Amino acid sequence: MSRAPLPRAVAGDLAYCREILPRVSRTFAINIRLLGRSMRDPVCAGYLLCRTADALEDSWPGSPAEIRGRFERFRAAMSGDRGAADSLAAATPREYRPRADLELVRNFPRVARVYHAFAPPERDAIGRCLDTMSAGMCRYASRAAERGSTVPYLDDEGELHDYCYVVAGCVGEMLTRLFGDVAGDPDSERARRRLALAPTVGEALQLTNVLLDWPHDVAAGRCFIPAAWLREEGLTVADLLRPGEPRLRSLATRLEALARAALARVPDYVDLIPARHLRYRWFCLWPALWALGSIRHAHRDPRFPASPKRPRLPRAELWGAAVASAMVSSHSGAMRRLYAASG
Repeated sequence: MSRAPLPRAVAGDLAYCREILPRVSRTFAINIRLLGRSMRDPVCAGYLLCRTADALEDSWPGSPAEIRGRFERFRAAMSGDRGAADSLAAATPREYRPRADLELVRNFPRVARVYHAFAPPERDAIGRCLDTMSAGMCRYASRAAERGSTVPYLDDEGELHDYCYVVAGCVGEMLTRLFGDVAGDPDSERARRRLALAPTVGEALQLTNVLLDWPHDVAAGRCFIPAAWLREEGLTVADLLRPGEPRLRSLATRLEALARAALARVPDYVDLIPARHLRYRWFCLWPALWALGSIRHAHRDPRFPASPKRPRLPRAELWGAAVASAMVSSHSGAMRRLYAASG
């Protein structure tokens, strides 16, 4: 199903969305090129709105009341309140060293205008995601502001799964709904099964990020390792940055097991995408292969998981996985064998 062109009045705003995307996520900017025209612009704008919410959570500190107020304006803007969008953008701080994500917040009205120009099914898919994400991020971020940086962001494993859903699982649902409209099967049994699996795909990537980013996150004042896990190991948040601390390996192994269990479900999701939609299959498969490769690469670093830098998959391996998947992703058995070998 093809998408009607957007009004010419938002052409400049759409051009901005395309220009800012690689500055806020180089990896996603690579991946989105796989999508056809009918999905590319809604996915681009939807992703940028998710990154805007992410910046409100991560990059703009404040009191609990200030954080709640920003998210209230964000949600009001998504409901059509242009004044709320302009107010949020105008209040965004200007940093000594400019950050692309805060620049995105300053241009939030432009992305919001593109969103409001989409057809109702596209706005519905994106809007559902943003409702879930903004409410969840607001809840966790305002609580963290009350507690301080020495207290883990999450209390237990249940909250870890909930947090992964509100920041990533709902994005999987958004993409799945947008794809269902393009594929023309939004009400089929296969579409319902895809939607049921979509949060697991998002969680798989988020758990991988939590695992690989924990030194950076803790150094930045945010610990996503659940407090209950730390208590079981007799550790504090500060201990997570101690190279050579033997108990860190136990935490990393536990977190990696959750990530791998979720990543193992990605082929089930890909199998529910009709083979004729190869580009969307690649779009879903590549990040999962890269996540598996990044975890594998992390084990080569003797300082992991306390390494000061995030383990990064070498470019040759990144593109090697992409090319290999392009050759087999239309055949379920071959795709699963490649996936198993990557893990």
